[in-house]
Amino acid sequence: MRSIVPSTTKRSLQEGQAIVLIALLILVLFGMLGLAIDSGRGYVDRRDQQTAVDAAALAAGDWYENFPDRIDLLGTVIPKTVTLYQNNLRIYSPCSQVYYNSGTTGLGFPDDNWTFQCQGQYSLQIEAINTQFNGYDFTYKSTHQLPLTFIQIFGGASNITIAAQASAIVGNQRQTPALLTLDPTGPCSTLMHGNGQLTLYGDAYSNGPVCLDNNLGIAGNCYAASGSCNAATFLCYPPNGGPPYQAASCNPGDLQGASYVPAPTLPDPGYLAPEQPYYSGAGSSFNRGTWTEMTPGTWNNFSISSNGCYFLDAGVYTWNGGYTSHGGLVSNELKAPTEAAYNAPGTMTAANPDFWAGGGCDGSFTAATVGVPVGQGIKHQGSGSGPWGVELTSVRYDRFKDSTMGAGNPCYNSPGCYRESAPSVCQVINEIDANNLGIAVTIINNAPGAQYYNVYINPNGCDGNQINFSFVNTYLAPGWTDGGSPPATSAGVGPWTGILTGGRGGWPCAVPAVTICNIQYNSISVPANRAGCPFYNARAANCWAPTYEAPPQCFPNVCVANTAPQENPAMSLEYFPSNGGDLANENYCMQTPISPAGDPNAPCSSAKITPGAVQFYFPVGNNCLDQNGNGSTHVFSGEQYNWIVIYEVPSTPTAPNTYCSSQKLNGSAYTQYIGTIYSPTSSWDILGSDTAPLAGQLISWMATVTGSGNAGILFNPNYSPAPPAARLIN
Repeated sequence: MRSIVPSTTKRSLQEGQAIVLIALLILVLFGMLGLAIDSGRGYVDRRDQQTAVDAAALAAGDWYENFPDRIDLLGTVIPKTVTLYQNNLRIYSPCSQVYYNSGTTGLGFPDDNWTFQCQGQYSLQIEAINTQFNGYDFTYKSTHQLPLTFIQIFGGASNITIAAQASAIVGNQRQTPALLTLDPTGPCSTLMHGNGQLTLYGDAYSNGPVCLDNNLGIAGNCYAASGSCNAATFLCYPPNGGPPYQAASCNPGDLQGASYVPAPTLPDPGYLAPEQPYYSGAGSSFNRGTWTEMTPGTWNNFSISSNGCYFLDAGVYTWNGGYTSHGGLVSNELKAPTEAAYNAPGTMTAANPDFWAGGGCDGSFTAATVGVPVGQGIKHQGSGSGPWGVELTSVRYDRFKDSTMGAGNPCYNSPGCYRESAPSVCQVINEIDANNLGIAVTIINNAPGAQYYNVYINPNGCDGNQINFSFVNTYLAPGWTDGGSPPATSAGVGPWTGILTGGRGGWPCAVPAVTICNIQYNSISVPANRAGCPFYNARAANCWAPTYEAPPQCFPNVCVANTAPQENPAMSLEYFPSNGGDLANENYCMQTPISPAGDPNAPCSSAKITPGAVQFYFPVGNNCLDQNGNGSTHVFSGEQYNWIVIYEVPSTPTAPNTYCSSQKLNGSAYTQYIGTIYSPTSSWDILGSDTAPLAGQLISWMATVTGSGNAGILFNPNYSPAPPAARLIN
């Protein structure tokens, strides 16, 4: 019989629970793994987007420096940056633009916005703001709907939004002060002394101690290593320009500066003057009747202590032995004979004062009817008689001698760059058709610098309507010859007065001693715009005259009536459909190369040359400037000189301030240096009245303000060295 023995093995009640725990742990591990993978993908995705927007924003600034027109912004800069964004994110099909808006910010700055949708659920938002003085600001925002792989298995979202943002700025001039003094020791790097007042339109920056009082008014900030910045008067000023003012509280939207002490050192920018060797020969002077023409080059011990007018041809003037102005008027400004009043253009009202009247040599002309052969008269067509209005502009050509710039120097080859002044006063001539009359325009005094004159006629007389003046011809100035085409030359023997005859370019008139003939009233077709009449080129029949001048630039804000000369028209574009702007002087805006379109907010941003510009160059040694209030110097620099109007070679390795320790910049109503004064090892004593003796920037070892007059430094980014390149700011 089989024996049955009871089993001693017992089944545990915990048996099989480990499998459940392991299964649950596997789920947790998979969740953690999924979280790690999706989080890692999100981190990588954000890093990729950040790289893409960083590159796109920085490239936008770089490309805008090369393509600064608004049309280029829309058609070149933005498309290129979108392509770069796609390439960095490996998006292989083009992004589509789904939104665009052009408007302004709350402060009135031009503001453009775009939104692009791209393959793979990427979205790119771009904002471009032209903050003018503060540069062009580009902001790129990227978002991506990243699909999740594991998280959604556990009930999470199917995707997550990953975002990145970058901002870049180009052309920022916030750290380009109106006044920079480099002396780190003092006792006073910047000093206010006596009852004199100095007003700065811009920042004041000192690497050493400042000794200021409330006679210094600053429409900006004050930075100093130490001292009394708070003692200055901080003025309110509009962010988009306009006169500063003192008030307990600023108007809404206006700004007010502040004191920043101590401030870090702002280094010497170390500017160069590479164009001086192209003008190393001796300068010359030529008697032009009522004025003297000067050519660039080296001048020894130049000093003026009596009345007279000195017109400076374009180029670099090296002043060995210094430059002393205690009399007369020295300028490279090209003005019309008998300038028209800025507030009565196209009329018989003359400017008061005329610019060159400050030296007693302003140009002048008369216009009168004269008999002509039958069939050569000017006709009012049916009316039998009526008034004609005539106005003139001064014209000359200037070359720039740097042969290394290629297409960037349109002024190198003969005859150089065309310059044309704002129009003169209008003279009215009454004419009777039956008398067979023409018009003779007689130059009584040549306007300083004029080699030619353009004549414009208005069949309605001096009616004050600019678009009714039509180009007639270009005429050689008395005393000049050109062999049939520019450039003009002069033997310097005159005569400097006479009737303008033998004109070319518009309405032919072959009658001797007659300026205008053979024109009929209904043959003058006033153009609806400037199409076909580019302002950077020669004129043709029916073209308009350039823009008239602007109000005087008084300083600080109000000037005594009839003391300061009128200003040139503002910078503008020189081609249809934009305004004419200045065609002769500091605001001449010839794009390089000439473009059929441009950015009205930065019209001269691609210009390489400012026709007519000069630079004052002072070698190391006792070669200093002494500008006395009895003399007047009104000169402008230009793009080719990095807008440095006075360049004083640093006295390295000699200790700073060993020469030109107290140069005088005593400005009268006519004195103005338009550009930057760069004298890092020399110092200045600034005085002045009525106008800002410096429209630009002053960089010096020390600066002192003395006397009891009103002086000013008007920082203008248009007349200052090129600002820094593009950089990321966010």
